[in-house]
Amino acid sequence: MSNTLTLWMNTITGERLDRATLDGMRNKAHDLYAANTHIFEDELEALNALGAVPMLLLESQLAAA
Repeated sequence: MSNTLTLWMNTITGERLDRATLDGMRNKAHDLYAANTHIFEDELEALNALGAVPMLLLESQLAAA
C-alpha cells in the first residue's frame, strides 16, 4: 500500500489522509452505511460522518462564508 497523501482530510483530527488511511475509512464507511441505511443517504455520507472530507469541499465552504 502506498502512503501517498490524498486530497482528503480528517476533520476530526485535522490531518491530511494518506491512501491507506482513506481506504481503511472507506471500508468502515461501507460497513457503517450497510448497518445504518436508515440514517445515511449513501456511503459518502457515512464517510463524512467518520470525519473524511475532500479538501476541495472544505475550501468551497470557506469561500462561501
